Amino acid sequence: MIDRELRLAGAVTPLAVAVTLSAAVVLTAGAAMAQAPTKAIRAQREIPEDSLLDVGIQIFDPGLPPGDSYVLEEDLIFEDIRKSEARHIPVRLMDTLQATGQWGAVRVVPKGTRSTDLVLRGKIVESTGRKLVLEMRAADSSGREWLEKRYKQIADPRAYHDEEIDREPFQELFNQVANDLLAARDKLEPDELRAVREISELKFAAELAPVAFEDYLSVDRKGRTVAVRLPAEDDAMMERIAQIRERDYLFIDTLTDHYANFEAQMREPYDNWRKFAYDEEMAQRKIQKKARVQKILGVLAILGGVMMDGSSREKQAVREVAVIGGAMAVRVGMSKSQEVKLHLEALRELASSFDSEVAPLLVDVEGQTMRLSGSIETQYVTWRQLMRDFFIAETGLPVDPDSGEPAAAGTPTDSTLE
Repeated sequence: MIDRELRLAGAVTPLAVAVTLSAAVVLTAGAAMAQAPTKAIRAQREIPEDSLLDVGIQIFDPGLPPGDSYVLEEDLIFEDIRKSEARHIPVRLMDTLQATGQWGAVRVVPKGTRSTDLVLRGKIVESTGRKLVLEMRAADSSGREWLEKRYKQIADPRAYHDEEIDREPFQELFNQVANDLLAARDKLEPDELRAVREISELKFAAELAPVAFEDYLSVDRKGRTVAVRLPAEDDAMMERIAQIRERDYLFIDTLTDHYANFEAQMREPYDNWRKFAYDEEMAQRKIQKKARVQKILGVLAILGGVMMDGSSREKQAVREVAVIGGAMAVRVGMSKSQEVKLHLEALRELASSFDSEVAPLLVDVEGQTMRLSGSIETQYVTWRQLMRDFFIAETGLPVDPDSGEPAAAGTPTDSTLE
């Protein structure tokens, strides 16, 4: 019996060595084939002013599951963290785009902002310390789709374990989004880029004064918005609208600063949470694997003990030890699974500490100080309505485009596009 076991052991050893060598070859080949890190492409020359598009990155959809149970512990989805991430990720993407020098002003904007040259929308599909999956869409002011793609990245572990370097675990994902946007922009001709900027201006004007500007824009057969004519260069109403748009930019910059400040405040605890989540997920995988092995070995030990011949006292003792040892191994495996649940509960408690309340803003509108409260999205809607109301009161234009009342004197003249 002993000789047979030794022969089997001797037969297995070369196979184990062969498997080890094969694995080493595969790992070496995989390392050789690994792609270089994705870096954001930076501008090598100054971009012409009329080709610089302003970018608005809307607050992301947090991707929370529907229903009352918004916390799915097994998937590490926590409502508070996801809502915070929906503000954090756009800021990181904004920083990435700004650093390339390929764009005009890049802002984080509330949902529903439309009068920007290029609008980015995102949804968080999956977000743990280990993995990030985003669905991204981008379209310019004409409605032309630039991007509709799912991105995913496994975290760079150096970001969690190299304290000397400030590294974003998912920076390569943001770099890839930036490069894809750049590739889409480079497919457009300079005239097309200028048209995008003109449409943005006219859309803003049409939101303020639909009666005066409703005929300046049209929709072509592809469903895209096109400018059919432009206001005269010295048009007084357009000059006034340009001033209001500058104030709107200043207001959006204030909101962007709020998002950036929130991101800065949450960065340290959020980075700690991601590192904790990353380590916990890796530990969880190790625990689950160990628990499965222990359960399997325990069951095998029990089966082996039951199947042994218990005719002699010595064999009976061995049989009992095998059964008891197997039962304890199964119990250890179950306790490891319970340990995973405790870790997830700790994450849930940590998530509840995030707070994204928005302080009211005081704004000056034509010499009157007004207080805007509610969410950022609510404040922005209120702000735009205030701008429109003051503009209508100033110009005397009808509020309702279908009211039938004639527009006031001073309706902008125009030059037809050729």
